Amino acid sequence: MPFFLSFIVALSITTACTPLLLRLAPRLGLTDPPGQRKIHSVAMPRVGGIAMAAGILIPTILVPHLSAPVVGLVAGLLVLLVFGVWDDRVDLDYRVKFAGQFLAVGTCMAVGGVRIASLTFDTPIALPAPVSLALTFLFLVGVTNAVNLADGLDGLAGGLAFLCASAIAVLGATTSNWTVTTLALIEAGAILGFLRFNTHPARIFMGDGGSQMLGFSIGVLAILVTQGDSSALSASLPLLLLGLPILDTVTVMVRRALAGESPFVGDRQHLHHRLLTLGLAHDEAVIVVYCVQVGLFLTAYFLRFQSDAVILLAFGVFAAVLLAALNWATRVGWQAHPWAPFGFVGRLLARTRQPALRHALAQAASWSMCAGLITYAAIVIIASRHVGGDISLLSAVMLALLIAFSRFAGTGPLGWLERLAAYLAVILLVYLDQTTIARGSTLAWLTWTAIGLTAAAALVRFVFSERRLEVTTLDLLVIFVALVVPNLPGLASLPPQLPWGIVKAVVLLYVVEMLEGLALRRSVPRALAAVMLAAIALRGLPLLVS
Repeated sequence: MPFFLSFIVALSITTACTPLLLRLAPRLGLTDPPGQRKIHSVAMPRVGGIAMAAGILIPTILVPHLSAPVVGLVAGLLVLLVFGVWDDRVDLDYRVKFAGQFLAVGTCMAVGGVRIASLTFDTPIALPAPVSLALTFLFLVGVTNAVNLADGLDGLAGGLAFLCASAIAVLGATTSNWTVTTLALIEAGAILGFLRFNTHPARIFMGDGGSQMLGFSIGVLAILVTQGDSSALSASLPLLLLGLPILDTVTVMVRRALAGESPFVGDRQHLHHRLLTLGLAHDEAVIVVYCVQVGLFLTAYFLRFQSDAVILLAFGVFAAVLLAALNWATRVGWQAHPWAPFGFVGRLLARTRQPALRHALAQAASWSMCAGLITYAAIVIIASRHVGGDISLLSAVMLALLIAFSRFAGTGPLGWLERLAAYLAVILLVYLDQTTIARGSTLAWLTWTAIGLTAAAALVRFVFSERRLEVTTLDLLVIFVALVVPNLPGLASLPPQLPWGIVKAVVLLYVVEMLEGLALRRSVPRALAAVMLAAIALRGLPLLVS
């Protein structure tokens, strides 16, 4: 499956499944009540792990010629998903949770042959089999729990996992490990789809079923990208990629043990709790953690071919600086003084614009988004002279389902099938754009113009809506991937069209979701989805018939 399509399919499946699971969560008993250690004050659905599992597993099984490590990864994910959802329902004893983790890791190692087989100092050193097995087992169980324990703020664990998956995709591309690159992009897409609903203030939690699954899969992919004869990467890079949650988990457990407490009993001493104690707001604490993780991402990239001794030294310096800074801030009673310029701008705009004018501008921007989306679709469909028969058939089937199960004249919110149809139409449009329109051509500039105007209209709609203008943590993640990753030196092996395709898809998916929530007739997004699917299906009809 092409890289871009893998990412977008995973993103869309997760995004489309989440609203349905949100409604089913109370019936399934999958809600997280408030508590002393928890930030939220009302019961929250924790079914995000199930949505991400669908987004990860469905595209993964479509990868041709599944290798043994991929089969082992899938088997381990399924085990962790079952135990995690079970834990989310009944709050399992920690020993049962460990049993599920041991089973998942053991299954992955036995079925997939996943191993930390060697380390590199001056030269590669093959590890004895018992040491290799023990090190692999401890590492995977450790990172599974580390990401699970990091899931304490809205978007925190998901954002960390997204950055790790993005780093692994980049590292896989630099070593031409296309299987790992594809799997990492699938996971990044699924996480991004979930973060759309988990960014503060969250509407959904991933639960243990999601956090354990993410930690485990990131750990497995980190091993696969750094081990093997075909990889020249340092075997210790996973320590940098996952260093933040690992360091947080180790320090908290050591602190509990020194205080005579059980290491497995929760408290409010995790990194994110300490940042909140220092006066940071919820989203500011998440942004700080993201920035630290980005620093580790870049450090891992630039040290990717160094010896394991250099990697260990870099991690040691990072850990010492971070812990020293936190301890100093706590000791002197330092408090942050948040500065929210974007919130100020939003409030200023709200005061300086008359309600009638704001409403008129918002409505004009809404219809401009529709026009921009239609223009982009028209350019892509007209330019795509050879739409594949499989794409045409998929569009036709989805269109038929949309017509059969939709009420185009209805005014209620879009159902899950209608949302899936709209997301699929956007995916196919961007896919056709990326695969049929030559870069630098006039048509390429026209598509970017349409995307730019659509995004500008969406921004105007956002500014003049009732919502406050602010930059969310999810926005920062998208900006980082879109602007920083394509400009990393030595990244010529990454398909050049991939990052920009992701940008287009994210913009259009935001626009589709924004249109669905506007005070327009709900027939508008339904009609847009139907028209785009019909046009794609008809464009590929000659190939399908022949």
